[in-house]
Amino acid sequence: MYSTNAINDLYRRIGLAIDISDEMFEKAVAEYEALGKWIDKETPQYKISIYPQGSFALGTVVRPINDSDDYDIDLVCEFEQSYALTAQELKVNTVKPLLLRYKRVDGEIEEKRRCWHVEYEDVPNFHMDIIPAYKDRSIIQITEHDEQSNSYSYIGSNPAGYTRWFFKRCERQSTRLYENYVREHKLVVAQADVEKVKRLKVKTPLQRAIQLLKRHRDIMFSDRDEKLKPISIIITTVAAQLYQEEDSVYETLRNFLNKAPAYILMKKQNGMFYIENPSYAGDNFANKWNEHPERAETFFEWLERAKKDLTGEWLEKSTTIEMASNIKKMLGMNTGNKVFSDIANESHAAIKEGTLKIDPATGTLSKTGTISIPKNHHYGA
Repeated sequence: MYSTNAINDLYRRIGLAIDISDEMFEKAVAEYEALGKWIDKETPQYKISIYPQGSFALGTVVRPINDSDDYDIDLVCEFEQSYALTAQELKVNTVKPLLLRYKRVDGEIEEKRRCWHVEYEDVPNFHMDIIPAYKDRSIIQITEHDEQSNSYSYIGSNPAGYTRWFFKRCERQSTRLYENYVREHKLVVAQADVEKVKRLKVKTPLQRAIQLLKRHRDIMFSDRDEKLKPISIIITTVAAQLYQEEDSVYETLRNFLNKAPAYILMKKQNGMFYIENPSYAGDNFANKWNEHPERAETFFEWLERAKKDLTGEWLEKSTTIEMASNIKKMLGMNTGNKVFSDIANESHAAIKEGTLKIDPATGTLSKTGTISIPKNHHYGA
């Protein structure tokens, strides 16, 4: 039997297991900062900055399912102004040659609708999706390629604004958790480093819940059409909109999965799905759902499955063996093996120390139960 506290502790552990390590995160930062410095040096006629968007900026990165796979880093290559360049001139004639010259490309540099997908031989573990853009007052104009007509145009976007909005949604929890972290670790942090510590060390229940949702989606759609896979920006936006500053990952998941279907339907306009970009009015994240209804149907199918898997009644009735088996199926074999191996090792150590106890209400083992387990004095095999 699992209490809600035990389930939340398990989900917290899973979040840690599927998160990018501090070492890998710092490595990613070093890679895109190096690219930015190189481009700035090579283009004295332009002023350019490179910065992350998406999961790297939001603290919701999820490790690849397989250790052999790479992380994708979503980057904005922002020109200070348009420099009178058309969208095609900016993307194809200016940014692409720079990316090709930077380092040895592993295979082809692939053009996507709004970015260049680049894999460098000298940058293991990472792929880069680089979006060419120029600053336009408080927003940016990004390049978009229409493959059907083979034409290029600029469209407005505001990734930095989205990042600010997202962290505003979980600001109080982030501040509380940061203060607890600093106090527990007896840290003295310079004001300039506060945000860095928050991003690296402190994850709110909202961020952890999004990570679990994305991993569940990745496993569920690992052998299905990639185009049907629920996109991260919709998961993240709806989860953040519905977040009520819950204290636990489990409660955050329950709130999201219970309310998301009705929320999405309520937001429809003139019978069309409409999930507005909170940082750029008029930008509809669900626009493709209206062109391809099967994508919306699949999203609702995933929500129903995630609700059953991540918050269903079976959780509280599960034995440890049943829980481990189900976690491996719905969140990945590697993840399940790591988390339950860590739990077993901690339990064995706690028994030896005499700190492991039993919760009489659920029968689960923890350090916060009320019935003590005697120390283990059998030190043999």
